[in-house]
Amino acid sequence: MAYRVNPNSTVIGSTTAGADGNVSQFYLPGGISTMISGIGVYYPDGKETQRIGIVPKIELKPTIQGITKGQDELINKAIEIINGQ
Repeated sequence: MAYRVNPNSTVIGSTTAGADGNVSQFYLPGGISTMISGIGVYYPDGKETQRIGIVPKIELKPTIQGITKGQDELINKAIEIINGQ
């Protein structure tokens, strides 16, 4: 998320789970234990990330074909971006 404040950065990859912040455990009657998120996590512009996740500018996931060939498609894309292609 911190990279978003730099206008020269590009976030690539896949969206995160949106499960961020700390958790606090507490007990309900009957000895039932549960947990709740205790703090909010926000983008620099104030938008929430909870249940949304970090959304990349360029969504890209590894493929079975790339893994079979020993390629890292995310690194390859990052190199393309750095080289201005």
